[in-house]
Amino acid sequence: MPSVVSGGATPSVGEMSRGLVTEARPGVYVFNDAQQWELDRCAREHIALTAYGRVISSRPGRIVLDAGSKVLGGDRAAYATGYGRLLDHPRARIVQLSEHHAVVDVPSGQELQLGAVLRVVPNHVCIAVNLVDTLTVVEEDAEVQIWPVAARGANS
Repeated sequence: MPSVVSGGATPSVGEMSRGLVTEARPGVYVFNDAQQWELDRCAREHIALTAYGRVISSRPGRIVLDAGSKVLGGDRAAYATGYGRLLDHPRARIVQLSEHHAVVDVPSGQELQLGAVLRVVPNHVCIAVNLVDTLTVVEEDAEVQIWPVAARGANS
């Protein structure tokens, strides 16, 4: 039996408690993302990384945000219902991305005003983190720290 059994994806973290995995490289587990939320692997309350997007266009049932694939990444798994979600509006879905904008379908009755700043949950947090130089840690609406992304752009 090997002394180290390494798991390299978020679902492998659950195997640690069963003794099947001794080392975790859990991917999105530390932040969670829209894909894990969609798969019911985490609750909305366990999403620890969001981007901010401002509503730049609004009409009933649809808004446009000023956050696109250059900050959210463009991943969309086959099972995903969109390119990301809005943390405080769980039924809304990002249905289209360009480099600088996201088109969001919003359920009726949830009017989002022009200029509103919303917390956007990227589909795949690994890609979103790799797209920025720093992360701003916020606790109770107050900036706490700036974390450099040391491996920024180091994908091969």
